[in-house]
Amino acid sequence: MIRVATALVSLAVIAGCAGKLDYVRPTTPTSVENTKVINKSRQAVWDAAVPQLGKEFFVINNLDKSSGLINISYSGDPEKYVDCGRIVSYVKNARGERTYDFPAARQQMDYEIMTSNLFFLSRQMNLDGRVNLIFEEIGPEQTRVSANTRYALRLEQTTRDVHGRSVNNGATNVAFNTNTSASFPRADNSNEPVSCRSTGQLEKDLLSNIR
Repeated sequence: MIRVATALVSLAVIAGCAGKLDYVRPTTPTSVENTKVINKSRQAVWDAAVPQLGKEFFVINNLDKSSGLINISYSGDPEKYVDCGRIVSYVKNARGERTYDFPAARQQMDYEIMTSNLFFLSRQMNLDGRVNLIFEEIGPEQTRVSANTRYALRLEQTTRDVHGRSVNNGATNVAFNTNTSASFPRADNSNEPVSCRSTGQLEKDLLSNIR
């Protein structure tokens, strides 16, 4: 009788466990604006841009006035500048129900997933962006400035089971340019990967400093 009761309790616990992991694809446009035209000479635009860009949190790596090129880098939190969609994980067990809903480009996130078992995930993402600002003279008093970015993302993820044992640790690197995309594998090894692309905000922030 005790064995039967124990079996029934175990079945009830198993039946009470559930989970679902969903992925919502990026919603930002596939093409972002990365040029602007200024009604000033290239000399005037360049001379104003260099000190202004130096005041921002970007790092100026290289200046080549003769070719009209400024190379700038950004390293840090990707969430503002990259859209990787959203991850939504629902978990239900004896401890209750939890729903995790967050941008897949979030710099740091701890969450749970329930597949065949319950797993605890910790993920970190970092962005290294390199931007080429190109100054082109299209007339004596007209200059076109383009911002072309190379986005390099690194995703580090650790997975632990309910006993605290590490079951899957690793890092993945992907790279893409302005108006292109790249993909990471999903935590549940789904056939649909996590797709990432530019929000256009990095290009917009840089171009807004050039007047």
